[in-house]
Parts: sequence; structure tokens; C-alpha cells
Amino acid sequence: MNFKTLIAISICIVTFTACKPDLKTIGTVDDDKLITPAMIDEMGFEEFEKQYLGKEVTITDIYKSRFTGGYNLEKGQCVFAVRNGDDKINKDLVVYIYANHFPDFVIEDQFKESSPEFTSLLDYSEETDLPIDVCEERCEYNEKTGACFYKSPHLKITGKPFLIEEGTYYYMYMKLKGVEY
Repeated sequence: MNFKTLIAISICIVTFTACKPDLKTIGTVDDDKLITPAMIDEMGFEEFEKQYLGKEVTITDIYKSRFTGGYNLEKGQCVFAVRNGDDKINKDLVVYIYANHFPDFVIEDQFKESSPEFTSLLDYSEETDLPIDVCEERCEYNEKTGACFYKSPHLKITGKPFLIEEGTYYYMYMKLKGVEY
């Protein structure tokens, strides 16, 4: 290998490393379970529900987020939603995340579903906690501090969907295993 080639390769490596964001993780994110809203749109609702309801999944390509309120914010038990908002697919995906070991009775109150099948989907030993500021803040994402991580353009979410619905969007309600942002 000549000197010019060695310098070119070194510059490429340095450039790639410098441009790659320094991502942070809370909990565990499993890249081997990765799915995007475009993949979900392509497979259609019935296949989406059949493949992912009650099974761990990692969602990526989400870049819009909103806080949707929650229950018992003092204890950090809250709900927030992220959405992909992609013009190139037929239906967006909205993911509602139930953070911080949401008590089962609160979810049952919201969905009014008390069938044994539904209740069994709420059990998730891998569930992780998030910082309480996730539940309190209406803020802008800050890459340096990680504030409002759920608005990060690099967001990945791993968790267990306990309810999947179709309407104006595809809706996935999940318990959280981890986030990367």
C-alpha cells in the first residue's frame, strides 16, 4: 500500500468517526430485532400485528415526537408517543410508550381490556425505567445533554407491543426495554 492510499484511508476513517453521533442508551436496545415504519407499511397491518404483537421489537426511523400526558407523574409513570411522519409511505406509525413500570391497572383503565390474553401481554420482565424528566418536560432535543431524547433523529426503541391497532395511522402500544438516541 502506498503512502497516498494510506493517508486517504486514514482521512476516511477519521471523517466517518467524527461524523458519527455519540449515541447514548438507556436500558437495552436490540439491533437484531430492527424494523422501520416503511417495512411495517409494506407488510400491511394484519401481517404487522401477527408478527409483532407480544414480541420484542426495535423501531427506528422515527423523527417526530410529542408528549401525550400520563398518570402519576410524581412517580415518573407516564405515556409519550413518537411518530415517523414519512411522506413516502401510506400510513405513519405512532408508538405509545408506557414508561417506568406502568401499573397494570392504569393501562387496563385506559384500554378497558381485561381479557386474560390482553393482561398476559402486559407482563414484561425486561421493562426499564426512564429519567423522570421524560414525563415532565415539553422540550427540544439537545444532542449534547440528551434532553428530550425521544425527539432525537437517531432514536431507536426496543420493547414489547401489547396492543397494535389500525386507524388513520398504525398504532403500537408498548412497554419499554430500552432507547438509543
